[in-house]
Amino acid sequence: MRVETNDRLTHLVYEASLDNSLLPELILELTEQVQLAADGRMIEAESRQDLSDLMEHFRRAIEISEKMVRLQERGSDLEAVLGTFAVGIALIDDSGRPIVVNRAMRETGLALEAPIRLLPAGHADATLPEAQSLSRWVSETNRIETPQSLMTRDSDTTYLLLPRQEAIRMGFPAKAAAVLVATNPNTADGLRALANAHDLTLREQALVRGLMETSDLRKASKAMGISYESGRTYLKRVFEKTGLTSQVDLINTIARSPMSMFRERQTTDEERFQVRRLHRLPDGRMLEYFILGPEKGRPVLLFDALSGSSIDLTGFPRQYYEHLEHYGVRLVMPCRPGIYRSDFRKMTSLRDFAPDLENLIDALGNDQVSLMSFSFGSGIALATAHELPDRIRKVVLSSPSYPAYKHENWRELDQFYHLSAVLAQRWPAMFRQLIPFLVRSIIQNAPRYMERYCNRTPSTHDVELLSHPTIGIRSSRMLEERTAGGVNGMVEENLLNARGWDFDVSMIHTEVEIYHGAFDNVAPAQGGETLARTLPNASFTKFDDKGHYQHISSWPWMVARAAGFDVAPYDRIYTIPDLRHSCSLSPFGDIATDIASLGSGY
Repeated sequence: MRVETNDRLTHLVYEASLDNSLLPELILELTEQVQLAADGRMIEAESRQDLSDLMEHFRRAIEISEKMVRLQERGSDLEAVLGTFAVGIALIDDSGRPIVVNRAMRETGLALEAPIRLLPAGHADATLPEAQSLSRWVSETNRIETPQSLMTRDSDTTYLLLPRQEAIRMGFPAKAAAVLVATNPNTADGLRALANAHDLTLREQALVRGLMETSDLRKASKAMGISYESGRTYLKRVFEKTGLTSQVDLINTIARSPMSMFRERQTTDEERFQVRRLHRLPDGRMLEYFILGPEKGRPVLLFDALSGSSIDLTGFPRQYYEHLEHYGVRLVMPCRPGIYRSDFRKMTSLRDFAPDLENLIDALGNDQVSLMSFSFGSGIALATAHELPDRIRKVVLSSPSYPAYKHENWRELDQFYHLSAVLAQRWPAMFRQLIPFLVRSIIQNAPRYMERYCNRTPSTHDVELLSHPTIGIRSSRMLEERTAGGVNGMVEENLLNARGWDFDVSMIHTEVEIYHGAFDNVAPAQGGETLARTLPNASFTKFDDKGHYQHISSWPWMVARAAGFDVAPYDRIYTIPDLRHSCSLSPFGDIATDIASLGSGY
């Protein structure tokens, strides 16, 4: 019987590597075997060997899956689309390695597969700085969020490195840490754009063209048949008209002209509202946070679920702002270490994030803030309340996961409970391998996961929410951005939750309100009720007709209550926007449309 079980599970491991829709079944089977071992229903030596063998099979299956994905990506629509560009384009990962390289980039002769070093464009030979590796430039470009004009020492080609956020705005996938664009610095397009924008005369244009070709004012002046002093006069006029202050800035501005090869796009709500911010911590790490709401609104720090797929400030800030303005709430969503653009650091406790948060609270000019969390974000929220009691005014938890509570029949619950409450606790090594696999499969087909959850949940309210097509579309895109820098942050926080909180919740005297759905099969309501009894100053409210994802529609009144406003439940309900007729559903955004706008000079 044990042999048959092991064979079935091994086959399922390999089948799931080929068809990720089988992953929930695999998680259930893995959890079953781990639980059997923990319950002592398997001989200990055999149990260890079986799990070890299974681990090896799983490692091999992931390798197969990774190879298949790489092959698919090489022949994907993305590469086909990029191949139509006459200008060289390469998608680069965080380590400086190419993900996808189009034909035009290969024709430049830049060997991206080998270590290369680049330096800033626009310097005269005598002033060239030390070249840096491409990975360093990727890091620097994303840090300052500004495109960089780069070059090699032995080529006339200028390369424009676009930071991740600029690339995402253009429609490139979030897995690219940066996009490298190749262009000829002698092209007239950049100069033509500069001349048209600032009314440069023909003589002024000729001088600038000479500078682009020689990087030397004396040589440029001589080529025009004018004196060096006359050349300086022309250059001074160019600076006055353009607002630039140096030859380097002038050449960089023109070298960045590849930006014009993409059609001008309408400013997104995210850009208009400037939701995403970066904050540098005292030790040099970057902490990203999202912020929205009236500047004088009451501050509420919100901790989303580990998958981060419910509260979509970046996607629909206008719709969210309407509710925040109504209540007078300033909503701040800190991104935990390794999530979005927050630098990863290994934490040994959920309490380790509290100093970062206190630094952010100080930077925002707040003496006290309130907290709100969803699902597995409850651990960070309560750890913060435990560590910063004088800074936290109130806490609201929606569908909290409480690791001290163990459900009597885990098999009837959702796969995320299986992962966090059983696998992560009893087999962390397998959990570490499984999470990247799971994340990728959800990104590839989020609607299927939503459908599967809807088929299993007893909550008709959850079904109504998760069946909305926008949820599947945006969940995939948000998770892709959330894990673009890796999944270490998600893995580590899950493991810290699974081990059980290392702080005493009975010592948290801040007012806490807990709202739970009776049909929650991810974090059962009994766990929220147990947590409420343990907290000294907590209230518990159970909604008989709700499930785990009630916060998707209920967040407005929950945020208001966290801010201290005495509003009734369901005072205001959030309506999910319909994306089907308002945006492209292509994972590559509008790149294909942009092709038509490429200039003939490239």
